[in-house]
Amino acid sequence: MVLRASYCTAILLFRSLGPARAFASIERPKNLSNIRQIANNNSEDGEPRTGWLHNTEAKYPPAPTPMGESAAAMRRILHQRMKDYTNHRISSVHIHPCADHQRLVVTEHKIECPLTYPGDESPVEKVGASFNSESLETPTVGVYFTIIELVSTTEDDEFFVSLADSSLTPKQRSQMYLQRGPIDADRMFAYLQGGPGFGCSAPISALSLASKKSSWASSVLFGDLTNLDGKSFQRVLLMDQRGTGKSTPVTKQRLRKMFPDLFALDDAPKEGESAQLQLARAKVSKSVKDACDYLSKFRADFIVKDMEWIKDSLVEGSRPYSDEGDATSQISQPYGASLGQSFGGFCSMTYLSTIANPPRLMLFTGGIAPAWTPAREVYDRLWLRVKERSHRYYDQYPGDVEAVKRIVRTLLKHQEDPSLPPVKLPSGGTLTARRFLSLGLALGGTPGAAMANLHSVISSAFLDDDGDELSNAFLKRIDYEQSFDDAPLYFLLHESIYADGPESGATQWAAQNSYEDYVKSDPQFDYKQTCMSDNMPTLFFGEMVFKWFAEDFEELSGYGMTLLANSLAEKSDWSQLYIADNIRAALNGKVKAASATYYDDLYVDFDLVMKVLRRGSAMDQVK
Repeated sequence: MVLRASYCTAILLFRSLGPARAFASIERPKNLSNIRQIANNNSEDGEPRTGWLHNTEAKYPPAPTPMGESAAAMRRILHQRMKDYTNHRISSVHIHPCADHQRLVVTEHKIECPLTYPGDESPVEKVGASFNSESLETPTVGVYFTIIELVSTTEDDEFFVSLADSSLTPKQRSQMYLQRGPIDADRMFAYLQGGPGFGCSAPISALSLASKKSSWASSVLFGDLTNLDGKSFQRVLLMDQRGTGKSTPVTKQRLRKMFPDLFALDDAPKEGESAQLQLARAKVSKSVKDACDYLSKFRADFIVKDMEWIKDSLVEGSRPYSDEGDATSQISQPYGASLGQSFGGFCSMTYLSTIANPPRLMLFTGGIAPAWTPAREVYDRLWLRVKERSHRYYDQYPGDVEAVKRIVRTLLKHQEDPSLPPVKLPSGGTLTARRFLSLGLALGGTPGAAMANLHSVISSAFLDDDGDELSNAFLKRIDYEQSFDDAPLYFLLHESIYADGPESGATQWAAQNSYEDYVKSDPQFDYKQTCMSDNMPTLFFGEMVFKWFAEDFEELSGYGMTLLANSLAEKSDWSQLYIADNIRAALNGKVKAASATYYDDLYVDFDLVMKVLRRGSAMDQVK
């Protein structure tokens, strides 16, 4: 009976406090006299309470309560349940030749991360520390990542060859990988890619590792960059941010499965007051709210927690389990270093804001967020940079001034003349003049290559030099350059990267509102006017999303997707991404940081970046 009561007490502590705090709350008597003393102290008058209703002598002396054994058993159970919950698996192992006759190995992993992490405290010491039995019922989202490491010895070679054995299951590979030996987080280098909404560059095919200088990843693996203790990095970790790439993707197809009512009126009449139609509207409205809440968990604050969850799972999974060891640890060992590229740098600033132990060395490339600046101001500035970049493009390719106008006039004719059909793309989307001008997004890439690529698209537009029929090759190129088939998060969440807590308010289609105001005041921005003018070139658009994307892009189209996009644009209760006091504390303490900031960056305004980095700011310690 005493044992059962102790067990129930421990269960209640587990559920209310979480495992680590519950263990600390359990009194562990060391001998029988202590146990008797604890029992005696339960009496208000100081007298022992023994026997039924306390008026008879106890028939047997109290038995010792094995609280330490019970707690240890419960820790083991929770430890195993956590392993089952994360469900780490390795789907593929491939070995490649690289510099100086060496070889490297790429392992492809997938792990289940909590859709929502328990606890809203910031900064978080360890994302899994507050997990208890009830937390393990939290829905998950699959997150894919690759790890690159050198094959340095014969033993390494033999191990990875055996790990690649096709007879092994993904779970068995994971177990073998983790049992190989302890993984040191301080010798792991984490990469956060740009976006939002796109998967990470794939090793070998998109991220060259052919030589020691072929990419940043090569420099990391071959020791050109070391951790703060002067040790080389053993692993480079590349994660497809939740909802992107090979992680469980957020696509229209998946949203349709998860929120079927969201699409209930896509192909149905929407006007009228019948009871059936009112019920359908109510279902759609609820589904919009549910989907909006779901997608709000795919921003930077959850992305960095996924990075922590992966690291802790690898580090703790590679160490033998101990009843007194890491299972009760509240502190997470940080990554040795990280690189945040563009939006990945925005995520790195959220790392500094929300995680108590961010990577010890943080590098930013074009990735300092214009924090604490309203979204509308961000886009007001962006339109001016897009204007400048468009002129620079035409300076490089002067013949394209008229070529672009010709394309725009042709597309406007198909839009405005009811006798002409819309220009359909192979994907099912519609090519409009505004969609065509959105190709200007790519002009923020490497100037020579990005401009040359856009020129090649424009050059392929017409089937004949003197006709107005658009070529199939051109239409296919448009689809290739602007595919949202696997990246609708870019449309749905792009403006939210500038929504920093409730005080920032809703973004309300800031880019489109800014554009419409520019058109009213300056005809240079009105493509309908400039395509007919001999004095003004037609300006491209830039890194912006618009309401009309839901009309022109097949994967973003439909009544439900439009309502969802508008709901996210009107959402005002966003979580805070950039917390100045936490950033300052981290950079003045254990974290070193450096940034490469570009003066003529099309995507991030240089002056706003300098405002964030100036002396006295939260980021003034970034070199």
